[in-house]
Amino acid sequence: MSNEHPFQSLFESFGHLPIAHADAVNRQAYENLHDILAVPVEKPGRCILLRAPRAGHGKTHLLTRIQHHLGASHEFIPLHAAHGSQIDAATVIDDALSRLLRPLPGSGGLCVLDVVVRRLFALALQPLVTAGEVPCQDCDGAVSALRTRPIEIFDFHHPNAVTAHWARDNFEVLGQRFSLELAHRCDLPIREVAFWVEALFQFVTAPVENPMRHRVLSEAVHGQHSGDARVLERLEALLGLLGLLMRVVLVADNLEGFSADETAALKLAAFMGALRQSVERLDIILSLNQDIWQNAFLPRLSDGLTDRLTEVVIELKPLSENEMLALLESRAPGLGTRLLAHVDHAAAVTHARGLMRAAGVAWLRASAMAAPPPASHALEVIPEIPAPQPAPPPPEVARDTAFHAATVNEPHAGIPVPVSAPPSAVPEGAAAAFPPESAENPSEVLDTDRVDGLLRQFLERYGRGSQ
Repeated sequence: MSNEHPFQSLFESFGHLPIAHADAVNRQAYENLHDILAVPVEKPGRCILLRAPRAGHGKTHLLTRIQHHLGASHEFIPLHAAHGSQIDAATVIDDALSRLLRPLPGSGGLCVLDVVVRRLFALALQPLVTAGEVPCQDCDGAVSALRTRPIEIFDFHHPNAVTAHWARDNFEVLGQRFSLELAHRCDLPIREVAFWVEALFQFVTAPVENPMRHRVLSEAVHGQHSGDARVLERLEALLGLLGLLMRVVLVADNLEGFSADETAALKLAAFMGALRQSVERLDIILSLNQDIWQNAFLPRLSDGLTDRLTEVVIELKPLSENEMLALLESRAPGLGTRLLAHVDHAAAVTHARGLMRAAGVAWLRASAMAAPPPASHALEVIPEIPAPQPAPPPPEVARDTAFHAATVNEPHAGIPVPVSAPPSAVPEGAAAAFPPESAENPSEVLDTDRVDGLLRQFLERYGRGSQ
């Protein structure tokens, strides 16, 4: 279609790889964020404020690239605001489980959570084997196997997974020991850790093909709440358990719904501050535009909350000319320089989305100029052909000429003639569509024979015989 062009896509979603990328754009911000997050699992987490001068500077694009490159060792959990401006413990639990319940390709129905639970149980069993609480012939070999092959060993659905079947048969006692060990490792209350150990055990031992196991887990999580404080503790326990295995990064992006709600912004800031204080290894990214930060967050934040949210600040910058060129080249290879020359710089396109929109306008304008004109508008673009003043025609012909001259000015009377066609290429009779005009030097335009020929054509087509 004529309106299709490589700059149509203006918005991106976190987690979906973009259709094009330019390394030069936001490179420094990307490198800073990558260095902050690419640390060993046991390192403390941070709260990171990713801030842009306005919407469209590429925050989501940058976050998706970070997730793509660190996804093997990090679990990025995108947070979704309920009702546009509500992010709390209950919504984050749902977001975390939704992320963990994604299926693993080629695994026969297993999801990420199956792998996480098996690794957690193997981690909790290791000290029990080392201390001799769990009898085994080769203690060192058993511990080594738990470290290197946890997914195999705790495969509750394989008939030859002896350790998994033993753990299932003795879980009433073993589950309590697992809870104590894991709670000690992540320094969180035993009660909520024990809740997750039990709920996750029921999930991982249920048949993989049973569609009810997801529902049973959700009912267990949401069925026995005793208030917001309990839900927060439950979330902290889940994040703490995940943090034993991988870097967990909560990503709060697309927060435009908070722009007019200072109260919701304050609740979000307090909630994130509480999470960071309780879950030591947790990373949180708050992705905001400058206007939302100043209008919704800053007016209500205490100095303490402001310090927590701005533990690390990464600022996106306006595009330089080289970055603009690189961005255009990523969408239209080989045409970046030409496109940049036709972009309307008066529109202040110093951010990626604005540049893409302006480039799309320039592309459509250039396409329209290059395309042949529609038939209905051909007369509007045909150059005027100077014609000599002929002798006054007979009265009948004069009346017909006046009638025809009035008719061709109607919108439906256009005649399809190429813009660049010379007078000799004009179809027969087309010259009659132009009313006679005086010429400064008629002999340089049309000779007498040419004029006589045109008049004969006119009389043959529009004389009395044709009325």
